[in-house]
Amino acid sequence: MTGSGVLTGDRATHRGWWMVFVLFLLYVFSWVDRLILSMMVDPIKASLSLNDYEIGLVMTTSFAVATSLFGIPTGWLVDRFPRRLILFTGVMMWSIATWLSGHAGSYAELLTFRVLVGIGETVIVPSAYSLIADAMPRDTLTRANATFQMGGKTGSAVSFALGGPLIAFAATAAAAGLPLMGGLEPWQRVMVMVGLPGLVLAFLAFSFPEPERRSFVATDPARKKGELLRFLRTHWRLVAVMMLSFSCLASVGYTLTSWVPTFMSRHFGWEPVQYGPVVAILNLISAASLVVNGAIVDRLFARGMKDAHMRFYSWLMLIVSPAAVGMFLIDSPWPFLAMYCVVQFVTVPFIVYVAGIVALVAPNSIRATLISIFQFVFTLVGLGVGPAIVGALSTFLYDDPKRIGDAMFWVVLVSFGIGFVTMRLGLAPLRRALTVAGESA
Repeated sequence: MTGSGVLTGDRATHRGWWMVFVLFLLYVFSWVDRLILSMMVDPIKASLSLNDYEIGLVMTTSFAVATSLFGIPTGWLVDRFPRRLILFTGVMMWSIATWLSGHAGSYAELLTFRVLVGIGETVIVPSAYSLIADAMPRDTLTRANATFQMGGKTGSAVSFALGGPLIAFAATAAAAGLPLMGGLEPWQRVMVMVGLPGLVLAFLAFSFPEPERRSFVATDPARKKGELLRFLRTHWRLVAVMMLSFSCLASVGYTLTSWVPTFMSRHFGWEPVQYGPVVAILNLISAASLVVNGAIVDRLFARGMKDAHMRFYSWLMLIVSPAAVGMFLIDSPWPFLAMYCVVQFVTVPFIVYVAGIVALVAPNSIRATLISIFQFVFTLVGLGVGPAIVGALSTFLYDDPKRIGDAMFWVVLVSFGIGFVTMRLGLAPLRRALTVAGESA
């Protein structure tokens, strides 16, 4: 520690791990705010007279638009200004926008508020990975990233575990009598209730010191100017392959996260209070796998497997591929849920591997911007395209809401196949990038 209270050195201190925990907690609530809507698709459709295509735009494409417009500028800000302040501002913004979503009375209003939620949430990933890269030593980097990324799966679990009871409570007279709930429909009350806690949690961003920025390149301003373009020109093959492969996996993950609750209701007749706890447990299992996988990658990397972040991920994809193909070919809820759990091992946590690669091969001055560029592409393709295609197929091709599973099957199958092939093609460019980074250290 320095006299100014800034984290320094390469040892993982208690303050560093507290920072990781705070980032994890904020990430949990960002996912709750994002996913709770997916458990209320049919009530919202009925309330606002929407179809599957329109509700798909509200759930997913709204976030893609937000990331497209603000993701990269947010990364630029994170690379240059105090990250804690940026994090605080983003949490306040998405929490207020979630609250306002509960007052939406039209499709346009709901879509606008969800875009604002997405804008606020653009801060969490680049801020977190930039902070972790500066606060944690290299031999614990993947584990620290994985711990933070567990927030996504844990947030999904919290959404499904609490969503059913919360939705049921929102329909009671007791909920209608709470402050700020007057005149609201049950789904609107839920949105208000999940948005308010973030207004308090945002202040946790100031509970840890700002880590000192560190880099493996010179701090000469002339050297820093144009650093991003030089990096992209040098490593364009690696960047292109990573964008394509991980975007495909993002498409699988966001498709499942967005539409599985609706699939459980329409195909198996399960209500949120039934499938919510089960899906929550499955998400917690997937979350636990992140830390285990992160430790394995760290061990493989330390033993000399320099392309471990992508090689291990491709192995994982190969292992779970039978579940990805077979989950929609069976007609029983419990085998479906088991396969859904397995497939999640390679969907939402993919950003852990991306962030680990960026921390190893990219200069400090462009890391957050580079992660934001990746996040922009992943969200635009994965979140903005994958779930929207499911809604479009259900509405315009099948014209049958109960065939939502068929639409999901094709998106998952095609995306998973392309993702695996391109992941393997990225191994050689990754090794070359690590060699260049080592020569610059």
